[in-house]
Amino acid sequence: MSERKQEEVMAEEQASTEGLKFTERLAWLGFMLFFVVVLAIYVARGIGLERDVAEANRELLDAQMQLAQYTQHEVPRPAEVGLTNAQVQAMQRRGIARPELQLARSLLEQPELISHAPVLGGQMYFVPDGIHVLNDRWVLATFEDGHVRGQMLLEYDVAHGNVTWQVLESYLE
Repeated sequence: MSERKQEEVMAEEQASTEGLKFTERLAWLGFMLFFVVVLAIYVARGIGLERDVAEANRELLDAQMQLAQYTQHEVPRPAEVGLTNAQVQAMQRRGIARPELQLARSLLEQPELISHAPVLGGQMYFVPDGIHVLNDRWVLATFEDGHVRGQMLLEYDVAHGNVTWQVLESYLE
């Protein structure tokens, strides 16, 4: 009987081992199924996000194209150069009735402000059409001698109708 009992015990152990292997396999199958489902969810979310990004890029491109259509005929606004009405009135109170005209005349009468030597026996002078009053402090003036040309940035001050000049920068082209 003991042999039979041993066989029964061995059969029970074998059945128990097979049962354990089956439950272990079932558990592994469950884990693998879980990971496959999680992976599928992440892949689906990634595909959805890629679609969202592609759609956002298309919308951005459409918006940029519309902006380009609206602005293609825009002309850039030039920089504000010259004297304001308030600056003209302040100059008039300091004794200059027509500031831009009188500043240009004063500068034309002072070619000695040009520190560059003339070339080939010429004489340096300010070009009348090249004098630009930038504001109530500075003037940009073009000068030449007939052979070489340059520009000069000058600072000016007006007191009792008299203009004093100071050269800030000058160069030949």
